[in-house]
Amino acid sequence: MAKLALIGIDGATYDLIRPMVERGELPHIARLLREGASGDLESATPPITPPAWVSMMTGLNPGKHGIYNFMKRSRGSYGLELVDSSLFAGSDIFSVLGSRGWSTGAFSVPMTYPPFPVNGYMISGIPMPMEGDGLAWPPETMGQLGKFLGKDYEPDINYAKYDGKNEPESENLDRYDEIRDELFRVEHERIDLMVEWIRRNPTDFWFGVLSITDRCQHYFWKFQDRTHDGWSEEGERRFGKVIRDSYRLSDEALGRFVEVLGADCTIAMASDHGFGPFSSDFYLNRWLEEKGYLAFHKTPRWTVGVATLEYVLHLLKLGVVAGMLPKFLKRIPFVRPKYRRVRDARDIDWSRTRAFACLYGVCLNKVGREPKGIVSPGPEEDALLNEISKALSDLTGPDNDQPIVQRVEVSTDLYSGEYVDMAPDIQFMAMDLSCLPKEDLQAEETFARRRFAAVSGTHRMNGVFAVKGAGVLAGKVFSGMHIQDTMPTLLHALQEEIPAWMEGTVAIDAFQPDWLQQHYPRQSVEPATLLGQAENSWAAEDAAKVEESLKGLGYL
Repeated sequence: MAKLALIGIDGATYDLIRPMVERGELPHIARLLREGASGDLESATPPITPPAWVSMMTGLNPGKHGIYNFMKRSRGSYGLELVDSSLFAGSDIFSVLGSRGWSTGAFSVPMTYPPFPVNGYMISGIPMPMEGDGLAWPPETMGQLGKFLGKDYEPDINYAKYDGKNEPESENLDRYDEIRDELFRVEHERIDLMVEWIRRNPTDFWFGVLSITDRCQHYFWKFQDRTHDGWSEEGERRFGKVIRDSYRLSDEALGRFVEVLGADCTIAMASDHGFGPFSSDFYLNRWLEEKGYLAFHKTPRWTVGVATLEYVLHLLKLGVVAGMLPKFLKRIPFVRPKYRRVRDARDIDWSRTRAFACLYGVCLNKVGREPKGIVSPGPEEDALLNEISKALSDLTGPDNDQPIVQRVEVSTDLYSGEYVDMAPDIQFMAMDLSCLPKEDLQAEETFARRRFAAVSGTHRMNGVFAVKGAGVLAGKVFSGMHIQDTMPTLLHALQEEIPAWMEGTVAIDAFQPDWLQQHYPRQSVEPATLLGQAENSWAAEDAAKVEESLKGLGYL
């Protein structure tokens, strides 16, 4: 059977796992920790799904693979586009092992849409469309999945209707019944499929990711956290065990995977990040405006808009006439006056804007990079970066006058590689990541507490890692491992050479000292050339639907 299996448990944290293990609630994870080595896995910065999983798969920092969030900046514009597998640079673990003759299987691994040819199979993970034959490779795989299930395969649920971003006026506990039931239904089906595909299509390397823990922690955190503003006695009674149930399901799945993978398979478990409460929103653009870094044209105001002839005819109650016109006439553009009451990105005055919020960070309006940049590279840029970093470091919270930002990083100090310029120029972490920046342009306040919002949990830096196999130090709990170290460590556990271009290193403390003396990490001589980024593969309609779903999870 398999030589190596990596089971991803999205968003898993030892903050919850170890107490549950002590209570005897996670027998299969407990066995892995007892017979293997384990420790926290420091996530990518920021600890967001796409950069974290891509860093894990490639052993590279985001400055080299180019992925920082679910969206990426479009060069030469202020626009953003949804990321996919064609947009990260570097060679992934499936390609590395495939070139060495290994067969590989991937199931629901984030950042594998569109699926790409491998020596085995690949069934895409988020972000991906909710339907279609293009979710798997080889293409006939989707039909096989549907045949086994007796219906179309659902890769995830559509989160758009749950609105995890905004704060309603009151709580509606009933909506969480539907969220819970849908999450567990889809995950049960996916686990059955994973087990069946391991049986049907044995591969040398298998990588599957369970998402139930991440989703449940996003939506149900406040019900098991009495310090959260959204906690209520009724909420805890109805939903206080949902997160623990998600971990128990993941533990059950781990046991099933191990059983079919074979006794000689090296088993590893990892998460892309940890989890904790999401208690406050920080309206970053509002703050930048108050500080004088971001400027707007006045609203309300008259401006000029463009509409099609078809739209104009409908405004004039001439829809019947519009319906009779050929398509090319319907699309004729007309300039028309428009009264703008609510401002949006079109109202930003770029001639007076030096910085704006983007991708959970701050971006400068830089000459030569942004279309209407006004900040000159060099001394002016450096001075502004220092000024904004200092202002963020001095930022005080909504509840008291104490500073709330623990970490501020300039991208050139945080990342390295040819894609550093695609990152926000400044990244920061506030209130231990329980307070996240929002990019809204209509906010009337700088901070807002989260109480009734659907999403009450969010990511932390402390993911999990554990491995069991030959040479591993059983029961060892170690520290200091970064998500980029995952693949080098697993390759070394199989005594495979580590590509010289990988930045990650082997977690030496996970292995027996005597074994290491005989099996010291070796680098391969394969070329260090990395693949460049391609154009993304999203159809506009699919991208719009996926972005709406991601907003429901609070990501965009």
